[in-house]
Amino acid sequence: MLVTAVAQDRPENLPVSYRYIGSYQLNSKLRVENGAAQAVVISPLVYRVFSDGMEVRVYCKISGEDSFTAYEIYRSDGVGVAKNMGEIEVVAGVQARNTKGGMLRQISVTRNSLTMVKMPPRSHRVMITRAMVITPPEKSTIADEK
Repeated sequence: MLVTAVAQDRPENLPVSYRYIGSYQLNSKLRVENGAAQAVVISPLVYRVFSDGMEVRVYCKISGEDSFTAYEIYRSDGVGVAKNMGEIEVVAGVQARNTKGGMLRQISVTRNSLTMVKMPPRSHRVMITRAMVITPPEKSTIADEK
């Protein structure tokens, strides 16, 4: 069952300067190790994304409690995405990073997707998490409003 989160579902202690970017449904997780990618079993999870222009916060509910990871934005001029024919297209979005605890975390957020890459220190393993946007049925998309 798909869980829909909307902008009104703001975390309690989120500063007012943060605006809602979107909600994304986890759809895949890969572990890349020794040159091979292996799918990881996933549970349904919804990420709610907010930003103040300097930082991106990715929230999820765990055991009914909001928790988040904060990422420092280092690029806001777009994100490169691969098209079907293999060429790269730049779409609106941001890229950000977090190096807390020696773990390197990188995130790319676009209107349609969220991609997180996690690289533990002193490890040859990389985790790639991918989530797709949830469009609430009662809301129109940004493109429809223009």
